[in-house]
Amino acid sequence: MSGSSRSDADEHLATYLNEHLLASEGGLQAFQAAARTFEGTRHEPALLALAEDIARDRRDLARLIQHLGFRPAGWKRLLTLAFQTVGSINPVNLLRIRRGSMAQLELDVLTGMVRAKLSMWDALLELAERDDRFDRALLTDLQGRAEGQIIELQRISRESVRERFVEGGA
Repeated sequence: MSGSSRSDADEHLATYLNEHLLASEGGLQAFQAAARTFEGTRHEPALLALAEDIARDRRDLARLIQHLGFRPAGWKRLLTLAFQTVGSINPVNLLRIRRGSMAQLELDVLTGMVRAKLSMWDALLELAERDDRFDRALLTDLQGRAEGQIIELQRISRESVRERFVEGGA
């Protein structure tokens, strides 16, 4: 590969990773907001634990970006504040109502966010097949974490869906 095309490829990869990092800030805030939606229920601790996992994944992604020698664009750093704000408000369920369709949509959106992150880890593992800059063990761990997060979100959804869509919550 020529130096120019390698540079172009790295630029595209840096953009992709930084966009995921940027989105992850809103995702972290959305998980914390979901924990507030389920405050006082048996699902609150699991959602708080998921928020901690998301924060750890975010830190690992930031370290990966730095290890690759990529830096976020200045304007993207400014967008991080906007994502933090939107995520903390969590427009999917503004009133934090647990017994309505918005709580279900909130869980669905969180699951979609983690699926997007899983797709990123899958793509990076594919790149790692031919690029030794990537830590395959870390990427495999991150992939497994995302799969576990999806399973946990699906469990919460299954266990709480009746309270939203069955009269009397039974």
